[in-house]
Amino acid sequence: MNFGDIRSIHDGPFKLVFVSSGGGGSAISDLLKVPGASQTILESYIPYSRESMNEYLGFQPSHYCGLQTTVNMAVTAFNRAKKLAPSVDPSNLLGVAVTATLSTTYEKLGSHRFFVCIHGLDATHVISSYLTKGKRTRSSEEELVTECLESLIGIVCGVNNELPKLTQKIEYEVFSSKPEWHALESGEKSLVHGALEPSKLIFPGAFNPLHEGHKMIQEIAEKKTKMPATFEISIGNVEKTLLSYFEIHKVLGQFKLDDRWTLTNAPTFSDKAIIFKDSTFVLGVDTLIRMFDEKFYSDQKQMLESIDLFNANDVNFIVFGRKIGDIYKTLDQVSIPTSIVDRFQVIPESEFRLDISSREIKKDQEENKIPA
Repeated sequence: MNFGDIRSIHDGPFKLVFVSSGGGGSAISDLLKVPGASQTILESYIPYSRESMNEYLGFQPSHYCGLQTTVNMAVTAFNRAKKLAPSVDPSNLLGVAVTATLSTTYEKLGSHRFFVCIHGLDATHVISSYLTKGKRTRSSEEELVTECLESLIGIVCGVNNELPKLTQKIEYEVFSSKPEWHALESGEKSLVHGALEPSKLIFPGAFNPLHEGHKMIQEIAEKKTKMPATFEISIGNVEKTLLSYFEIHKVLGQFKLDDRWTLTNAPTFSDKAIIFKDSTFVLGVDTLIRMFDEKFYSDQKQMLESIDLFNANDVNFIVFGRKIGDIYKTLDQVSIPTSIVDRFQVIPESEFRLDISSREIKKDQEENKIPA
């Protein structure tokens, strides 16, 4: 990006928090070289080590260079921008993030790649690129990352309208928000749903991606209850940032017209119990263990008050086993308070076991994609 474009950004209304890991750091240097940078840049952060990235995100990502991680970084940066500039119109705040794994002094496993995400109030912009190993030096790969990153900042800030023409294939997508999603964030709405109304059988999850294990669980739960299942996705999560518009579009796009789905801002099962009274929830034993983990509550009293809502709203649970570490665990291995123990039904290993993880699927997809 040239001097004039950067100066136009500094003269404009946008303010941003910038975070990078593995590459793209030259972009922040270029922005700072042009007078007026303090009008644009609120903060810059480089979580280069794994420990630093874990602390920045508030959780350990499935891997440290990937589109999902970059999106999470951008959403965190956007939330940080809102905190640093509370008087600025949120539509003029941006979270800018980049992750990259580039050429170095040793042969890396997986592909060379980089991801860029800019998240704002109205849209999530994402760039993905998989590089051919050995085609470029480290410095030329860094130049490519920086060029794409700066161009995207320019597009979002309205000073240019296209990415640079490159020999390397770049995938660029924009995912816009919808008014009802903002209503979920603000609490004006408790849920939105697809063409079909939610049923009384609720299957909460991230479904990123939706895989064969989810479909098998759905089929078994529907047979047990003789009710159609509704996939429930919460935009809020007790351990992670709010879902970006990229993630919402991606997850909802997997469902067919005859699938029931609902979007909520109900990160805990006590929140879900209030919304979906008289319902049965489908969950894995790993989620059940977290439900009774006191670290997610201020104290034991709050935890017990929360689970009392299961009785007050007459909700029940069907629990599927999961492999946790090297051990396959089921409901029988979880201590449940006596006041609600009758609300839980186990699905034995003989009826269902499939050791498959959305986390591992995503990791494999992003690390081993072949460059175009």
